[in-house]
Amino acid sequence: MADELTIIKLGGALLTDKSRPYTAREDVIEEVSSEIAECLNEGLLGSLVLTFGVGSFGHPPVIEHEIHRGFQGPEQLHALGETQYVVNRLRMMLCRRLLDAGIPVNLMHASSIVTANKMVFQNYFLEPLRGYLSLGMVVAIGGDVVYDTAMGFSVTSSDSLAVTIARELDARRILFATDVDGVYDRDPRTFAEAKLLKEVSLNEIDTLIPPGSDPARDASGRMRGKLK
Repeated sequence: MADELTIIKLGGALLTDKSRPYTAREDVIEEVSSEIAECLNEGLLGSLVLTFGVGSFGHPPVIEHEIHRGFQGPEQLHALGETQYVVNRLRMMLCRRLLDAGIPVNLMHASSIVTANKMVFQNYFLEPLRGYLSLGMVVAIGGDVVYDTAMGFSVTSSDSLAVTIARELDARRILFATDVDGVYDRDPRTFAEAKLLKEVSLNEIDTLIPPGSDPARDASGRMRGKLK
């Protein structure tokens, strides 16, 4: 890339109120957009991709209709369409705030450029994304439901998108923005004794953040899923 690429992942828990379905944290979205614009204007960021979680707009219908389990019957298809429609409200809201802050953002959909096999990326076409970055646009792309050759469709998280784009486009760094101060051994919003982890190696994840340490329902795996 002409400029060093940074990827910022905006967490669904940052952008939405996960305790209330279909509720955006509009003040936070506006503040985040303003701060990103300031960093761009001051030259602190070069090329930029924003990946974002869909939080309380995506997870409730995905879990209710078992979309995260893949295609099980035609009765899911209308629900999938409704889910995309609802999530588009969040996508549009975020892009509106970014544009209002003066950021030339181009919204892309993972379901248009990615296919998966058993929830693992199989094929992806990143040339449009690469091209818009070369023109100086900021690309925004969020969690989505993509065609899956084994499951029919599957959930693709914005974390997976961030890592794949970083690897393929040789990003300098990935920054994760969420509603807590870092990685804890359990959810600090639920457990007062939760400990902030300064460093976590891959072979320590199951020990430091065991399965079930975060009871909330989330189709993308929450913090443990990000580290995995």
